[in-house]
Amino acid sequence: MKDKVVTRAIVREFGHIRDVLHLENVAQHDLARGDARVKMVYATINPSDIITISGAYRSRIAVPFVPGFEGVGVIEQSPLGSQLPVGQRVLPIGSMGNWQTYKDTRPEWCFTLPDFISDRQAVNSYVNPMTALLMLTEALDNKPGQRILINAANSAIGKMLIRLANNMGLTPIAVVRKPENVDIFDDCRLESVHNSSDPAYPQALAAIKRSGGVEAIFDCIGGDESLVFAEMLNLGGQFIHYGLLSGKPVPPQFWRSRPDIRFMNFHLRQWVHSQEKSAVQNKIDQVMGLIQRGVVHTEIATEFSLENISDAVEAALTHSSKGKILIRM
Repeated sequence: MKDKVVTRAIVREFGHIRDVLHLENVAQHDLARGDARVKMVYATINPSDIITISGAYRSRIAVPFVPGFEGVGVIEQSPLGSQLPVGQRVLPIGSMGNWQTYKDTRPEWCFTLPDFISDRQAVNSYVNPMTALLMLTEALDNKPGQRILINAANSAIGKMLIRLANNMGLTPIAVVRKPENVDIFDDCRLESVHNSSDPAYPQALAAIKRSGGVEAIFDCIGGDESLVFAEMLNLGGQFIHYGLLSGKPVPPQFWRSRPDIRFMNFHLRQWVHSQEKSAVQNKIDQVMGLIQRGVVHTEIATEFSLENISDAVEAALTHSSKGKILIRM
């Protein structure tokens, strides 16, 4: 019998994704004892994938690796006793490796999906929705009516945080970076929207501080901007940091200037790996319900085949399309 071929995107050295991501075809190896084999249907490109490929987390990630934290597929082979029948749709999470036609993984890292969720919805149901939901329900010390500030609010996860916060009875303050993003929140309840490139931005932040400040900040940028936002926090407020879009860490003077701040580095991976499978499945089920009710929604810009992943990467890097980029297997 002719060996099956696996098509995969692979990174053999850290660097800019354009330079180090390559496509290759390899013979499919025998399935390891106890593993499940997932035939991938879709994957996505997230900022976290690009940041990982750059080498930002090289202390805990070794090359070579197949990128892709988010994907959906169908069980093709499953070990006895795993309760994952062939044909079961799953989210294979807990590790990278979704940018390939087949992913071998432990069955305990395969999470089931309801029939009412399409593949295109399912593939977007993990990284952003789970991160947003967990930060608001597990990380935030939620108090009725408290003020929260969300930066990069026009991003996919930023808009998700806003909608989920509204669903919980919170009214956030949004910060964006471009004037064209100020008016994109018609379906959300916001106290105010601020453009950080506006000359009046410092005065706007000062006014928020004078009017009571904020109880919590959701930050996915890092860098020196963290110092500006730290000044907005009330005494003992929460700073929930979950991304590094600036490419720069939160500077040391952040803690020197505000030792009272309750700082948290939130990593979806750490939460998922610290929980029993049933707890993770429960949160995934909650996300599915939020998607069904329209509380959580992901805009999909376009899709590319895996063979054209370089075009998918280019679209993700240039933001030439509004919404998520899908990789079709």
